[in-house]
Amino acid sequence: MIKNYIFQKVSLCAAVVGLLFTACSKSETEPQEEEKSEHMVSVKDLNGLDKGGVFFSLELNKEMDEESKEWDIKISGTTIGFGNGAVGQLVEGVLSNYPTAPAEGYSESGITGNNTYYVNTLYNAPQHAILMKPGVLILVKTSKGNYAKLEMVSYYKGNPNVTTADFADIPTRGEKWPKQHYTFNYVLQSNGTNKF
Repeated sequence: MIKNYIFQKVSLCAAVVGLLFTACSKSETEPQEEEKSEHMVSVKDLNGLDKGGVFFSLELNKEMDEESKEWDIKISGTTIGFGNGAVGQLVEGVLSNYPTAPAEGYSESGITGNNTYYVNTLYNAPQHAILMKPGVLILVKTSKGNYAKLEMVSYYKGNPNVTTADFADIPTRGEKWPKQHYTFNYVLQSNGTNKF
């Protein structure tokens, strides 16, 4: 009887110690919430047509006034500029699979010109259209020193299907899908590292 009692007590103690050990090791190996700081942000139809350009803060995910000291990028026509200490560069890659921003190669100069992040189709179908180049990202180091990776999605309001006959018709395109309404996706790593 005494042996049985001692055996039960020892078994109970071993079970409690085992549970405590499991709980401790589980919490130590699980990633902390602050490590999961990056997520994709989608910006749709940012209107640069009416004002001649838009100023945008990647840190705050909002359009800003030009006088603000918090905007990172300015989009005017097809030119993407940087301000308030932010810098950027073009790289080849896909947003969902670009793990590390380079530490060098950034510039205050704007990104512009056909065949950079976009293609002007000129006389190719659909004629005189601005189409985004797949597999091209814009990397930005914000004025706060955080890294962002950005992909331009569309130059036209509503992100239309650019393979349709309506889109190919220039007057119809202008009425249905006004230009300089920017849609883009980006991921900001807010913890200061260049790992996404």
